[in-house]
Amino acid sequence: MPVLLGTPIVPARRRVSRQIMVGNVPVGGDAPISVQSMTTTVTADINATLQQIAQLTASGCQIVRVAVPTQDDADALPIIAKKSGIPVIADIHFQPKYVFAAIEAGCAAVRVNPGN
Repeated sequence: MPVLLGTPIVPARRRVSRQIMVGNVPVGGDAPISVQSMTTTVTADINATLQQIAQLTASGCQIVRVAVPTQDDADALPIIAKKSGIPVIADIHFQPKYVFAAIEAGCAAVRVNPGN
């Protein structure tokens, strides 16, 4: 057990949850904690977004989120979802209609921004 300044570090207990699959990555339940991140590129810039996903993957990332605030971003999803080496979650902003675009594009999951 790790010790910090003479005091043992006790890991926090995980709350009970239902396991789901995000692409091929199990999340929740008793699945191992997965490494997730979000791109900082404009999603519509497909090459930059795929390059950043590749860098994240090389760093150990297992799931990636991409922002989808515009139609151009939604239009880029089919290529990004297909070419990404890890599951892509579409992070939907402002327009609920982009949820359907993300599903049709083959994204592994969709996160709807709470402000919608």
